[in-house]
Amino acid sequence: MNEQMTTSGHEFVRPRMGTGNVLVPAGSRRGARAGVSLFTRSKLPALAAQWALYGAVAVAGPRVLPGPRVRWEPPGGPERWRTLVDRIGTFDGLALYERPQASRTGLAAVLLRDGRPTGFLKLRDDPGELDREERALSAFPEGRADGFRVPRVLDRDETAGWHWMVIEAMPPRPARPVRGIALAPLLADLQRRLAAVLPRPSGTPDHWAPMHGDLTAWNLRHCGRGLPWLIDWEDAAWAPPGADLVYYEATHATVFGKPSGRDDVSGCAEAAEFWLKRVAQRSAGDHDAAFNTRLSEILRGIGRG
Repeated sequence: MNEQMTTSGHEFVRPRMGTGNVLVPAGSRRGARAGVSLFTRSKLPALAAQWALYGAVAVAGPRVLPGPRVRWEPPGGPERWRTLVDRIGTFDGLALYERPQASRTGLAAVLLRDGRPTGFLKLRDDPGELDREERALSAFPEGRADGFRVPRVLDRDETAGWHWMVIEAMPPRPARPVRGIALAPLLADLQRRLAAVLPRPSGTPDHWAPMHGDLTAWNLRHCGRGLPWLIDWEDAAWAPPGADLVYYEATHATVFGKPSGRDDVSGCAEAAEFWLKRVAQRSAGDHDAAFNTRLSEILRGIGRG
C-alpha cells in the first residue's frame, strides 16, 4: 500500500467552485482530473467552467487549479485511517467529497490507483444510509435498468468503528444532467424493482410505492456515451404516489427557474406535502438553506394544484 494513503497530511487543492466541499488531489494530472469530475454542476455556464478547468488540468496539471493547497487529515486520526486503508486495499490516492450539509455526517471519496478510479467510497458513522443504498442497488444486479444505469456495489463492511461501502465509480469526466427525459417509464421500472427488495415498514399506507428518494437533475446524469447514471440511493424508501416525480420537478424548478415540462405533477398533493415535511426537517444552518426555502414555495404550489 502506498505510504501516502496511510499517513496524515495528504495534500489537496480546494478549488473555488460551488461550496468548496471537493478536495482535488495535487499529485498528478490524472488524479486531479478525477477530482474536478466530482463537481455536480447543473447549469450550462457552471458546466462550461468545469469542462474548462478539466481541460486546463489535462494540459498543465494540478498547478492551474484555482484555490488554496490544504493538508487533509483523515477523520479519526492516522491509526484508525490506516486500519481502514489496509482493509480496503485497492487504492493509492483519493479525490474527496465532503458532505456540504451540516445535518449529514460522513464523507465520500473516489479511490484512485495511479490516478485512475477503482471505486467510490462512502464512509459513515451510522449504517442506516448505507443499508438503504445497498438494498436498493441490489435490485439492479447487472447495474442496468430501463433507461438508466446504477453503480454496482463492490464491497461493504465495518472497520475501526466506521461503516463503509465501495461502489462502482463513474467515469472520471464531468457529467451533465439529463435533458428532456420522460420520467414515467423510468420510475415504473424503478418502483417494480425496489418493491422486491425494500421492506415495507409497519403502518405504511397501502397505496404508497417505493421511491429513489433523491431524484434530482444532479443525481440523474450523462457521463459520456450510453445510458445516464442514477446515483445516491441512500434515501430509498416508501412514499406517496408520485414522490420521485414531484421532487424532481420541484428541484428542477428551483435550480433552473422552471419545471422540466416533461411530466404532469397535478394530483400529487400528498407527495408535495410529504416533501414539505421532509424539507422542513433540514438544518437551517445548511449551506443550501435558501434553496430549501425556494423549494418549499414550489412544493406548496404543487400541493395547491
